[in-house]
Amino acid sequence: MKKLAVFIAVLLSSIITACGYYPYGEDLRFSFLNPKNFPYRNYASFYYSALGFTAEPEVGADTRDNEELWRKYCGNKASLEDIEDVLNNYSYSDIRPDRKNTFLKYLYIQKDTEALNYLKFAKNCEYFNTWQDDPWERNDKTANIKRKDLIQKAVSFAKSSRNMEIRKRYAFLAVRLSFYQGEMKTLNQIYDQYFSVDKTDTVIDVWALYFKAVSEDNPGLKNLYLAKVFALSPAKRFVAWQLFISKLSQEETLKYAKNNAEKSAVLLMYGIYNPEKNLENLKKMYAVDAGAEGLSFLLLRETSKLEDWIYTPYYSLFEPAIRQNYFTSDNDPESQSIQRILKRTETDREYAGKVLEFINAADLSKVENPEFWKFVKAELMLMTRDYSGSLNEIAGLEKILPVNSEIWGNLELIKTLNLFAWQEPGKAIIPEKTKKILLRNKHNKYFIFALGRELEYLGNTDDAAFLYVSLDTSHQNDYFSVFYKSLKNTKKTFTDYYADYFDYFDAVYTSGELKSFLSKAETLNKSEDPFYREYHPLKQTQMNELYDLLGTKYIRENQLQPALTVFQKLGEDYFDGQFALWEREKEDNKEAGKIFAKNPFYELKYTPDFIDKKEKFRLNKISITKKLIEYIGKAENINEKDRDYYYFLIANCYYNMSQYGNAWMMTRYSLSSSGNISVREDNEEFNTANLAKFYYGKALEQAKTEKFKALCLRMQGRCENYKLDFKQEEAVDYFYAPEGYEEERLQKNKYYQDLAHNYGDYYSDMISGCDSFAEYFKARR
Repeated sequence: MKKLAVFIAVLLSSIITACGYYPYGEDLRFSFLNPKNFPYRNYASFYYSALGFTAEPEVGADTRDNEELWRKYCGNKASLEDIEDVLNNYSYSDIRPDRKNTFLKYLYIQKDTEALNYLKFAKNCEYFNTWQDDPWERNDKTANIKRKDLIQKAVSFAKSSRNMEIRKRYAFLAVRLSFYQGEMKTLNQIYDQYFSVDKTDTVIDVWALYFKAVSEDNPGLKNLYLAKVFALSPAKRFVAWQLFISKLSQEETLKYAKNNAEKSAVLLMYGIYNPEKNLENLKKMYAVDAGAEGLSFLLLRETSKLEDWIYTPYYSLFEPAIRQNYFTSDNDPESQSIQRILKRTETDREYAGKVLEFINAADLSKVENPEFWKFVKAELMLMTRDYSGSLNEIAGLEKILPVNSEIWGNLELIKTLNLFAWQEPGKAIIPEKTKKILLRNKHNKYFIFALGRELEYLGNTDDAAFLYVSLDTSHQNDYFSVFYKSLKNTKKTFTDYYADYFDYFDAVYTSGELKSFLSKAETLNKSEDPFYREYHPLKQTQMNELYDLLGTKYIRENQLQPALTVFQKLGEDYFDGQFALWEREKEDNKEAGKIFAKNPFYELKYTPDFIDKKEKFRLNKISITKKLIEYIGKAENINEKDRDYYYFLIANCYYNMSQYGNAWMMTRYSLSSSGNISVREDNEEFNTANLAKFYYGKALEQAKTEKFKALCLRMQGRCENYKLDFKQEEAVDYFYAPEGYEEERLQKNKYYQDLAHNYGDYYSDMISGCDSFAEYFKARR
């Protein structure tokens, strides 16, 4: 268990040291080859997975070698279930003729006292077939004496047994008891008398070889014996793998192999231990034993690796879930890091081509499962972008696979990915041939997301969005998510990945792309294509949320009239339902900080009130947008006598729509104290309040008094400070304000310098705090 314990320790340390959750491992891995659909469940402990190997057997795996041997002993007249029941659950006293058990019934009818006596003796040995579990070692002496007596009896019974199979069973009990007794010399003596490392005809021979391996001092021989046990006994695979000395060179173990079957077994073990490219190992194994089941399993593992190395980065833009020496430098900007990841996938596609060459050169009539090899060939062609070749290979498989073959499920996924990817940019659609497959697999989130990504890469953002929305978990009893990044990400992005279509559209989709999707989504329920009606009809709540997002994007782009049109389409009732009214903050404190609690035209965050509220209106996205349009109209009207006043209110609103204001909800759906740099279209504006600075400047141009001009410059200077901080933060990896930074920033701030040089009498009032703002604003006239 030492290797497993080390793995768990590393896993736990990686989780514990993480600051909050960040996607990793199986949460990221893309895989379309479901190993459960192929006949390798006896190797399930060693499926390719970021979770490490496990001793838990796969459902459907056949690990009942001993039961099968007993059934053969009974002339196939006893059920496996009854044999298993006796071996695993019966006690010594349960072995009697009145039990309704086909196994015992057969032995009693045949008067096979030798087999019955063996079963009873084996039950007496069970307690001693393990290490002592008494922490105080109070019974060690007694147990050792009893175990020694049992060893002697087992040897004696083996000598006197007339039945060769029962004789070996007694000998095996003696071998196993000797191991737990710590008598390795006795173990080897008994083994050499009744068993041979060159003869492993039954599971009893293989199990005995396992204990021979455990006692072996020569590491090369030990590895060879364990490799043979691994190849021959599914029940012993995990423990054999644990004891295998993987650090010993392959050549040092292979030199003890006497035939091709043993060489194949050794190569299989080293292949399972190799987390990286294993093609050379596959070639060697094919050369010595082309028909080995283990060779097909290693090919399955290699294909799973390639799926992770190619599909995980290509679709999610994360690094592969499992890859040694893969990670990019921490100094890389996120955008460069993603490009490097995508470039690495091209290298891995080249390796997929080499594995494909190996399969093409192989004689598939000699391999253990030709249909599986052909399936792998089809997927490798997909990986190498030979879509036509892959589809031809799939068509060939479709002609020969039985209707009830489990491979069909995998085959449909690969076929669909081919048909999606094999389209011209700008002309991609959801192909007609794939629609029934999508309907059957709409809950396979990695598959559906991959198809959406293919469409997005090819320019069809409408159908990509349609598929992304179908992954929504908020309306289902499903908390499982696909995690993915955007090509627009930068290292400075506060949240660099997405797990929800809304967040992704919010950050990445343009207003034009979102509007186009919504136009299409409006018609889906009435579409002539039944696929769009059946697959995932969008609920009205989802449509409303996306229209809200569209209007919000228009606000970010400063397209106020289109934003107002969208918000008015939603209506006042929608925003009331979204807790958007500032009056409700007192009624529901949970929403405090997420709703409009202050009027953005008259009030500034962390600033005493200094403007009389001439107008009072209920605050939501409709009213604020409408009022902003109205005030801009008044400010730009040359006949308006209070242009400076309205420009100042407009500037306040834009200021409050930045991260520093009380109306940030106009442009964002969440705010973080840790940083708000994002890939959204108004990233700089949200972090610098440039528009506010512009409109404070317009107020300054229209100002009539020196004091009001000083106030306008003071507000421009506040916004300029945000811009200087933002540029500084963009320029370095980790920005912190060193000693003297504020003084240095003051010198760089041209608005504060203008205030000092041209309005020196008011400079002290303006810079020392905000308490004089009311006086200076009232001095506007």
